[in-house]
Amino acid sequence: MSAADPKVRRPALDQLALGARLAVTSGQDGWGRLLLTACGVGLGVALLLFTASFPGIVHHRDQRLYTQNDTFRDEDLPAPGDRTVLVAVADTTFHGTPVRGRIVQPEGPNAALPPGVAAYPKPGEMAVSPALADLLKDPANQLLRERLPHPVVGTIGPAGLLGPGQADFVLGGDRLSVDTGAVRITGFGHFSPPKSMDPKLILLNAVGLTVMLAPVGVFLAAAARFGGERRDRRLAALRLGGADRRMTARIAAGESLVGAVLGLAAGAALFLIGRQAIGRIRLAGFSFYPEDVAPQPAVAAAIAVVVPLMGIGVTLLAMRRATVDPLGVVRRSGPGRRRIGWRLMLPLAGLALTVFALALFDPVNGTRGSLLVAAGVMLTLIGLCTLLPWLVEAVARRAGGGGLSWQLATRRLQLGSGPAAAAVSGVVVAIAGAIALQTLFLGISTQYEGITRGVPAAGPYQQSVSFPGGAPTADGIAERLALSAGVKATAAYTEFSLESGTARSWQLPSVRIASCTVLRGFATLPDCKDGDAFAVQGPAGRPGAEPVRPGTTVHAAYFRGAGEPAPFPLPAVTATVTAVEGADPNGRLGSGLLLLTPAAVPAEALRGQPATVLVSLADGLTDPEEQLTTAVMAIDPQARTGFPLDNTLDPTYLAVKRLLTAGSAITLLLVSLSLLVGQLERFREQRRVLGVLNAVGTRRRVLGLSVLWQTLLPMALGLVLAAVGGLLMGAVLQYAAGVPWNVDWGSMLAMSGIAAGAVLLTTALGLPRLLRLMRPDALRYE
Repeated sequence: MSAADPKVRRPALDQLALGARLAVTSGQDGWGRLLLTACGVGLGVALLLFTASFPGIVHHRDQRLYTQNDTFRDEDLPAPGDRTVLVAVADTTFHGTPVRGRIVQPEGPNAALPPGVAAYPKPGEMAVSPALADLLKDPANQLLRERLPHPVVGTIGPAGLLGPGQADFVLGGDRLSVDTGAVRITGFGHFSPPKSMDPKLILLNAVGLTVMLAPVGVFLAAAARFGGERRDRRLAALRLGGADRRMTARIAAGESLVGAVLGLAAGAALFLIGRQAIGRIRLAGFSFYPEDVAPQPAVAAAIAVVVPLMGIGVTLLAMRRATVDPLGVVRRSGPGRRRIGWRLMLPLAGLALTVFALALFDPVNGTRGSLLVAAGVMLTLIGLCTLLPWLVEAVARRAGGGGLSWQLATRRLQLGSGPAAAAVSGVVVAIAGAIALQTLFLGISTQYEGITRGVPAAGPYQQSVSFPGGAPTADGIAERLALSAGVKATAAYTEFSLESGTARSWQLPSVRIASCTVLRGFATLPDCKDGDAFAVQGPAGRPGAEPVRPGTTVHAAYFRGAGEPAPFPLPAVTATVTAVEGADPNGRLGSGLLLLTPAAVPAEALRGQPATVLVSLADGLTDPEEQLTTAVMAIDPQARTGFPLDNTLDPTYLAVKRLLTAGSAITLLLVSLSLLVGQLERFREQRRVLGVLNAVGTRRRVLGLSVLWQTLLPMALGLVLAAVGGLLMGAVLQYAAGVPWNVDWGSMLAMSGIAAGAVLLTTALGLPRLLRLMRPDALRYE
């Protein structure tokens, strides 16, 4: 029946359907090819679906963050009532794991319950999350059990947690007050504007997402061509039966469509399986509930449409390089060599687009600029992928001599370098993108990791503890903490900014209130008695601070206690003193600071103010940070322990770094699996050739080495291409981010080595299959 037959209403659809039938009725060989294609496409689709779930993950996480924002204080606190509850922060960290803690004290019978908690725990009892319960049960976490010795009476449900891996507890209290740092609320959950991210990190995210997704597209295109040679031989038989060239192209597209659809189903199944397992996975310090991981419907629909269309399109493009005649398939080679012109234009156009984004937009401070830069990176990576087949063909054409295995490999590459280049093209794209990303990351990381804090100079204190509302009893708190094991010395003071009716806080000095003994550790005092006041002079002056006349009525700025802060007259300065270098690990000693003794300030002015206790620990103490934090929380669970001299990295930067690292590892795993699937398919394609060579007496060692050379040559050329392209992209991206040129040669070599190892490993894993094919029965043809 010809395409012109009037009984055929839709010849194109019928030809696609014929191709689909041929794909599923080609026997064991055909189903093996379909399964390999489905596995390859399924891996890519699964990663695309997880990527499409990212906006939903962010949305659900924002909602959970909203419910946990329970200590936001409005200008006017609500009055105590039957619906109010006092909430205080009791967060801590145990061996790098953040533990969120809240102390709650309902003030009425109708007080709102904390999210995820069935009932308020009684004073001294607590409800914990499943993750914290596991930590408390661990025999190695004795310090954590000492830090949280309260009996567990309940479990916090998913409604009150960011994820299944969040460590959280809700402790019942009976001594909370607004003056001691608690906040009175009528309901849990409060909107707060999201913290703005550093524009450089936004650019890093955009480039990182592009780099991770580019290999997926490359592999999807390669997977759509699995079994191309055998398919072409079947099409030659159809040509003998009367099919024209357009019909054969549509039949080939129909065969690819079946593999793409099966790949969609496999990808959806892998996504659902991974979605159920994600609750037990900790990804870069984050955890997610399975119900929060769902792709956007529009994006999922686009994936379902684009992937089959990509398979059809790649097949039709590949058919343009082949002439399918009734007596066989003739591939265009020799005079029809690959052209370099348009291939070279793609990476150049990508770099030009990045430069264009630099010239017209600000890619660091503008979303449009970041998107253009990401598009430029994607175009450059696609260009590198298209350059690889030309490069392999050019080198293989000029290769000659060598051993028998080398000659077999180069001859195979001369006859068709496409499959070999396609096998490692995903690695080339991944490594080129990784080098560019690493180069950009290296430049940006200097502003986060290149900042080091000073080491202690003359002062004896290295730790700082803040006790909310502890100013009235600061000395007693310090004495109690000094009795803790491992604590060598303590010094307590209270510090706050000042305001007056005519001056703001930046126009007035801050005050630090402590005993004469403590003040002598901060500054060189001529003499000191209770009631004295000293002004500190030094280079670290506060901008805008002006001398204030004694007797000026002032009060505490940023007051967080109940009611209004108590006013008091500013005392006269007894003497101007010089600060002792290194005496304060917080580094806040300088001009614009008044050192006051307790009698110089009325006791009412200390209400609602935090107490700061500096701590010096004994030498040789095991796990000093955890021991100090445990001792502090035994005194007051609301206290904050700080280590000012430790280099603490920005948490947003750390989150981006961990996510990019995890994403790169997942992408490399996907590329490695795709290499293995592609390798197995290449062996299937070469089964008859290998069988013939083995039948005429070629040694298996020679055949194995020839297959290895067919992988090593494209891999080596691809790594060189990836290094050059990655460095060019990295240089442009560093310039876009406004960071100095810097290259981590060690990381670049390590990434190249890992990529080469992945290729060699997948080749080695395919060798058993190769050896099984080197038998005379491989000459059988179904």
